[in-house]
Amino acid sequence: MIVTCGEAVVDFLPEPDADGRPLFRPVLGGSLYNVALGLGRLGVPAAYFWELSTDPFGTWLASELEASGASLAHTTRGDRPSTLAFVDLSGDEPHFQIIDAGQTMSTLDPAGLGPLPPSARLFHTGSAILALEPGGTAIERFVHETAKTVPVSLDFNVRPPSIRDLDGYKARLDRLVGSATIVKASAADLAVLEPDMEPDAILARWRTQGVPLGIVTLGGGGAIAATADHWIRLPAETVTLKDPVGAGDAFMTGLFARLWERNALDRTALGALGEADLTDAIAYAQKVAGFVCRHAGAVFPWRADLEANDPTAAAPGD
Repeated sequence: MIVTCGEAVVDFLPEPDADGRPLFRPVLGGSLYNVALGLGRLGVPAAYFWELSTDPFGTWLASELEASGASLAHTTRGDRPSTLAFVDLSGDEPHFQIIDAGQTMSTLDPAGLGPLPPSARLFHTGSAILALEPGGTAIERFVHETAKTVPVSLDFNVRPPSIRDLDGYKARLDRLVGSATIVKASAADLAVLEPDMEPDAILARWRTQGVPLGIVTLGGGGAIAATADHWIRLPAETVTLKDPVGAGDAFMTGLFARLWERNALDRTALGALGEADLTDAIAYAQKVAGFVCRHAGAVFPWRADLEANDPTAAAPGD
């Protein structure tokens, strides 16, 4: 089972009316929520390790997760209001104005949720929660402890409005990289964190730090990935872009699905992964991300959508 730990958010996407006035449509999101939901739809055992509200938005989030086949057995429910975000799509990257009235993102300590399921084979986290306090400190502590027995995946997924102490945040990410088995960042993430370093140099640094699989996604430039023995660069899929919301989460979903099929989620198996299998895993990750980019909001495919190879196929609820 793949366990994801991090925020669930109801995103409000701008959709101008006939007169050009902004209207906002709610869609489900949140980086770690998205990955759990996406894995469930692809038939991969997944559990969501977080707290969801008992309010109507939280009930919607829980029901969609369950309908997608992900486990809620390790999801707690509370009376704090759901986290909301208004999305600005005017730039190259989505900008999220997050409203976390219940402070779930900034205060939740995963240690209070109970132990991970015994069947956990990967623990995945990242995103805005790592920049917020005191929750960021609690999650970092939990990750380091978890990494002693379960492989950890880290997706930087930087959210600049959440960062109050850039140097402290960068130091935390660097420490977490030291505990991680899989590390992924986008070029946009690295432009915030290391504006004077090229993505290839960052990937090489992770390799030197002993990260078994490091990945940098480059938007329209494709993706680069490295293990101890292989370094690959793949061009981007050609897609008719609707919006990029959830694309990075979809990439991780596809990557995990392929690695799960190959039983290649731990350090030893990743070290033995051949170049062809690594290339296939990254290509599949791009395929899942491409599907999401063709739809408004983070609409994740079911396995049948991808097998049909129909770029216009929509997931239920789109």
